[in-house]
Amino acid sequence: MGSDGSKPDFKELSKQSKYSTKELNEWYKKFKKDFPSGKINRPQFIELYKKMFGGESGVGADVNDFCEQIFRRYDADGDGTISFQEFMTTLSVASRGTPTEKLRWAFSMYDTDGNGYLTQKEITEILTAFYKSRGKENPGLRAIETAKEILKSADDDGDGRLSEAEFIRHSSNCDAIKEMLEGF
Repeated sequence: MGSDGSKPDFKELSKQSKYSTKELNEWYKKFKKDFPSGKINRPQFIELYKKMFGGESGVGADVNDFCEQIFRRYDADGDGTISFQEFMTTLSVASRGTPTEKLRWAFSMYDTDGNGYLTQKEITEILTAFYKSRGKENPGLRAIETAKEILKSADDDGDGRLSEAEFIRHSSNCDAIKEMLEGF
């Protein structure tokens, strides 16, 4: 379906995303102009992220770790590049998804081992990357403290990790989880 850089089936992609075939065609023209190979690699993605969100990052902020987390989520097939289909499917959730769809997307990005739970280590890693990308002081220490706060307030069953349901349930009333979601 165009994952090799060839023109995708817009009708099929429209069913998988929240974009019309006309919108997808316009996006595709821009995508191919910016990425003639039909794929976005990691360095290109980091540059794209900096262009899109550079104003939010602190001067000299290190966005590489945070971009790697986001890149991994966009690169659904794990081939090290983002195809137009992957880009649009993920962008669809990020820009036009329901609040619950966006929370599920964020949870899956944070769940780096894919086991359906967020551990203190995973929360700390994403927060450290996020804080670095925003130029915050002492990002590692701040991330550890915030991860502990999240688990203390949102780990309902006390198992030392957050399920997707706990993450979603507490996303509106836990300030630390709200802070995790600032990047989206």
